[in-house]
Amino acid sequence: MQTRKLTDEEFNATRNAPLRVEDSTPPLDFWSYVEAIPAEDFGIADCREGKVTHVYRMGNEFEHVLVNSQYQGVAMVIVIDLKQGQVYGHYLLDINPPGTKEAES
Repeated sequence: MQTRKLTDEEFNATRNAPLRVEDSTPPLDFWSYVEAIPAEDFGIADCREGKVTHVYRMGNEFEHVLVNSQYQGVAMVIVIDLKQGQVYGHYLLDINPPGTKEAES
């Protein structure tokens, strides 16, 4: 399966009026895409548990599914293109302040 690591610019272009989705069925099964993401795209993050606690709808164009890592504030975002009905790409999101050190495992 072909994957696409999004640049900062590409990811930010998919962000538009985010609205948190509380109860939803994903528009498609994206787990095979997650499994195909190269290990180096995860950096130090480990998202193998596949735990999703946040999903955001970006207007009628995109949905951001955050697959949690072992670190608070770090998640792999799977960007789903709602119009095309497919995964647009992925982006490792770290919302921690710059200079924050990773917790020791």
